[in-house]
Amino acid sequence: MDKELLPWELFVAAAIIVAMITVFSLVRWVFQARPKRLPMKRIIVFVLCFGVVLYAYRFVDNFPAKFRAGINANAARTSDTPQFEELRTPYFARSRDEVFEATVRTITAQSGWQLTSRADSEQSLQVEISTMLGILTDQMRISFIDEGNRTRIDIQSQALKGSVDFGSNRRHIFQLLKALELQLGVARE
Repeated sequence: MDKELLPWELFVAAAIIVAMITVFSLVRWVFQARPKRLPMKRIIVFVLCFGVVLYAYRFVDNFPAKFRAGINANAARTSDTPQFEELRTPYFARSRDEVFEATVRTITAQSGWQLTSRADSEQSLQVEISTMLGILTDQMRISFIDEGNRTRIDIQSQALKGSVDFGSNRRHIFQLLKALELQLGVARE
């Protein structure tokens, strides 16, 4: 699995919360009347949580900005001037109909993705994506624009509930574009 598709924002947020609980537990242990033995399980949990946070900040591209965006927004969209490179507006050197049909095949092949609206005349799609074990739903709108010898795809993805998405909408767009490149057999421009 691609490192970019893992929910690092969620991993780090959970690791920070667990580490805080562990620290409070360790402080309580220190101030006991007669501390018995060193609480190694708690120390190991804290070190593991700290390791997850360090790994994300060190090895995930542009993680601090992605983390901030993931806890401050519930939507993502492609753009010619994106905040993150994976959200750059994709162009494919294929006809609009070919890209449209490949996208439909790609969406139906994705687990947890359901095509809810297909407007063949307008060449647009709407998809609902189950996230967090089916508890939450994100909605993606995809438009196809013919630009002569290539096709531009405009994608918007938004969480239907809540004000935070932990980067899931950005990852949905990235996942769709990667799978579409494989389906078409050509890289995006």
